[in-house]
Amino acid sequence: MDVLSELSYAPMTPEHFPSLFCKEMSVGYANGIRVMSMTHTGEPGFMLYIPIEYALHVYNEVMSVGQKYGIRNSGYYALRSLRIEKFFAFWGQDLDAFTTPMECGREFRVKLDKGIDFIGRDALMAQKQEGVYKRFTMFILEDHNTDQDLWPWWGDPIYRNGCYVGKTTSSAYSYTLERHVCLGFVQNLDPETGKEQLVTPDFVNRGEYEIDIAGQHFQAKAKLYPFSSLFTTRRRKDEMEFSGFQGK
Repeated sequence: MDVLSELSYAPMTPEHFPSLFCKEMSVGYANGIRVMSMTHTGEPGFMLYIPIEYALHVYNEVMSVGQKYGIRNSGYYALRSLRIEKFFAFWGQDLDAFTTPMECGREFRVKLDKGIDFIGRDALMAQKQEGVYKRFTMFILEDHNTDQDLWPWWGDPIYRNGCYVGKTTSSAYSYTLERHVCLGFVQNLDPETGKEQLVTPDFVNRGEYEIDIAGQHFQAKAKLYPFSSLFTTRRRKDEMEFSGFQGK
């Protein structure tokens, strides 16, 4: 936040730059940089969309000014793992073109009450009124030994009360919770016919879960919301995450 304020000569506080806000601005000597107040890790920060001819200049400026704030480079897979403990879904791995916002807990991103028609609106309204047949869920492994047991990856079977209900789509070790976290979709299949039934929050919350990792079952706690309260003091106020660059 302070780094971009120095480089753009503009306030970057939440009051001036609210969440998901995007605008073009100058960063250093580069013009037309698209800055968006969003990151993929759950930490306060910004995404910069930079014309390729300015990328090296902006990177050097950010790293130079950021030295006094303790800025550091981080790997792409580090960013992807951090987003899992914040329950952030990843397109192409957790989500695909057949996943709806209602199924993955992102209905707040869809404006159904603005009176504007769009492709898929009727289907989303039906899901809002009738319910969904799968629901994106976060699992915290409870009896998993990080040093001795095999680590989860993705595609691991999920069991609820001893019955198969889906599979994980991604996982990572949470340095905040000091446990492995898995994300995946829970379904409610009729034990006799295998037919899909509605998956309600109550159905998810009342189940006893296990994750099958290479044939060994581990107890897991299901959550429909991230452990937000555990992250409020995770980073000092004067630190800023620099998520990365994307040329265009």
